[in-house]
Amino acid sequence: MPPSEFVVKTVYWFFLYGCIGWGVEVVYAAIKEHKLVNRGFLCGPICPIYGFGMVGLVYSVNLIPLPDSGSLSAAAVFFIGMALTTAIELVGGWALFKIYHIRWWDYSNMKFNLGGYICPQFSLLWGLGSVLMIKVFHPLLARGSNPMPFKVMLILDIVLLLIFAVDVGVSTAAAIGLNKYLREIDELRARLRVTSDKLTTVLGTGAMTADAVLDEQKLQLALAKLEGRENAAELRAEVTARVSDLRDKLAAAEHDHIGARRLLRAFPGMKSLKYGETLATTRAAMVRLRELAANARETAATAAATAAAAGRRTVDTGLPDKADIWIGNIALCKYLS
Repeated sequence: MPPSEFVVKTVYWFFLYGCIGWGVEVVYAAIKEHKLVNRGFLCGPICPIYGFGMVGLVYSVNLIPLPDSGSLSAAAVFFIGMALTTAIELVGGWALFKIYHIRWWDYSNMKFNLGGYICPQFSLLWGLGSVLMIKVFHPLLARGSNPMPFKVMLILDIVLLLIFAVDVGVSTAAAIGLNKYLREIDELRARLRVTSDKLTTVLGTGAMTADAVLDEQKLQLALAKLEGRENAAELRAEVTARVSDLRDKLAAAEHDHIGARRLLRAFPGMKSLKYGETLATTRAAMVRLRELAANARETAATAAATAAAAGRRTVDTGLPDKADIWIGNIALCKYLS
């Protein structure tokens, strides 16, 4: 095979098997989580680790001297595939962790795992998948691609490489942006914690809960307890500002469909080296904000009618009335709608 043809076919197989691997990941996630998720670091429908794995496996199998039977046994393909794909998964997971300080997948809960990057259970699956691909699917795909003219495959490779390069750039920026979100949210949480401690000193324990930060109704009920206390206005303003800043940042992450939101959905087992607690809190907070936004949308019409009929914002007790509560929750809807 001429070198040019070898390179063109290698790139072709990389993209083909990368797309197939992405499809496998999506189906696996759909079965496990009962929803469709773009399972991949990149925005497009491709998982490069599968492309590298299958290209390496195909050429590794071809380089091994064949026995008298004319083909490698399924057992040989199994062990070669298991060793190769496991090595790629280990190196890939380690490299991504070192570059972004985020563990995109984690097998720490699996027995006999190595650093959370690999585990024998999935290595066995990679081995079985290798046998299936080499013995069944690759021969079919190879025969199907043979009629494709060289120039057509070359043009296809060039187009895909250009798209792939753009995707890598966008996705790298998204990963960096996710780290930025986590750092800023971590800082905002620290500031809010200081303010919450002040509120606790004035009102006693349990003044501010995590849900009160996200739920406008619970926040207003907590702040209403400040009425008549010393420096109530200043503390109310400080709490409101801190909560608003945190909500804005969480809403920005939720709206970042290409970046933070997509990556958090694609990698439910993701762990951050530096912002582990903040990552878990952010994930839970974004889910809670979506729930509150959905509730607010359902009551939007009722809230408007009630506010118009009531003609007031607070009841005599100083606590917010239902119109205030609904309007506050509707405000959350602006972040996510």
